[in-house]
Amino acid sequence: MREAYHIERTLTKNEWVEILIDNSLTKEVNIALLQAMYSFEGHKAAASQIGLILGYTGKYPASPLNLEIGRYGKRVAEKYPVWFSKRLDGSERKWDIFFNGWQEGRLFIWQIKKELAEALGETGLTGEEYLSEELSPEISRQLIEGAKRTITVNSYERNKKARELCVKHYGTICQVCEFDFEQTYGAIGKGFIHIHHVVSMADIGEEYEVNPIIDLRPVCPNCHAMLHKTEPPLTIEELKEILKK
Repeated sequence: MREAYHIERTLTKNEWVEILIDNSLTKEVNIALLQAMYSFEGHKAAASQIGLILGYTGKYPASPLNLEIGRYGKRVAEKYPVWFSKRLDGSERKWDIFFNGWQEGRLFIWQIKKELAEALGETGLTGEEYLSEELSPEISRQLIEGAKRTITVNSYERNKKARELCVKHYGTICQVCEFDFEQTYGAIGKGFIHIHHVVSMADIGEEYEVNPIIDLRPVCPNCHAMLHKTEPPLTIEELKEILKK
């Protein structure tokens, strides 16, 4: 059974637009957090998951987010008539003006409130990047082992912040064939690469948390397609061995 939290008054979309474009209220780190969440299906994800995507490490990657969102909420409350729900100990849940929240197993889920999500879209601050499709519809159909898992994997692979962290660590050279788009195509190839999720969908459950460095790898489109030609997908090491033959 999940317990949901909410406030009685929700800010309007127009109010959120004002807040998002007000640099005194909304800082760069706040935009990064919201963009990381926006790309997930339903704009919801575990708080600890977002912490990992933003590069926070340690036993509790959600802790820095809680602190930052608390400061954000306090700034908003100084200018707009909002109030926060309270825990049993009397402390305030400052995140609840931004998100709906509930417990799922060991994870606490945040979901961007509808009005805030709409404001992110209206201000062009969703962080979405429209690249050519990384997997063809035919290959995507081969991947399906339940729509939820497929959506989850796609969200991780296409999440802007997860992608940035993966590329920052590994670079943009294919981890299978070592193809370098910039070296081959020049300026138009700079920064281009696909991102592959190395964990099998069969191993992804509701409490799965992606680590952009451990679970994602940069690969070229050809190798990405070949990795998914089998079910379960080939590992990067297995595809490397095929290339050697």
